[in-house]
Amino acid sequence: MSMPSPATPPQAPRSWPTREQRPAGPAPASDPKAAKGKSKEKDDAAEGKPKKKKLPLLIGAVVLLALIGFKEKGLFLKPHYQPGHPAPDGVVYPLPTTSPITVTTADGKLVQTGIALQLTTVANSKELAKDEPAIENAVISVLGSDTYAQLLSPSGRAAAQQAMLARIQQILGPVDGSPQVVQVLFTGSFVLQQ
Repeated sequence: MSMPSPATPPQAPRSWPTREQRPAGPAPASDPKAAKGKSKEKDDAAEGKPKKKKLPLLIGAVVLLALIGFKEKGLFLKPHYQPGHPAPDGVVYPLPTTSPITVTTADGKLVQTGIALQLTTVANSKELAKDEPAIENAVISVLGSDTYAQLLSPSGRAAAQQAMLARIQQILGPVDGSPQVVQVLFTGSFVLQQ
């Protein structure tokens, strides 16, 4: 015994939609390849994919906004150093550039030496030139307050360098939380005369 197959209802003839029932847009293409291309574009638009013309504009806008944000934070201009995180060493600035400094010590002897400053990367040598007379005065004051015996020993010279460094850092002040000068160097020669 076999079961009878269900009866399929008769199909109604297919009718074309009226003008009011048709979707807006171009008429359907008779070429199947053209229809595939158009349907793919519609699928891309329906999925939210931007057109290829808008993609470079979008990337450019994102890059521009990122650059503006970094500039506002100061990351492209210069780094900011917190206390306890010193700036890296920069250039060595000779002082004065014309001749060595000659000073009379506290006990009437002469000392002659060249001075150079080890700057950090945050220091501006052009701005430093404006304070050069005050820096020279600090060096002369420190060397003039020491005696021949003090400057003769290596520890005495190191103490003089530290005293000069403290005075120069006070004159110049910090930039972005970091001192502008990290070391005072004796250059050329260090001559003491009795």
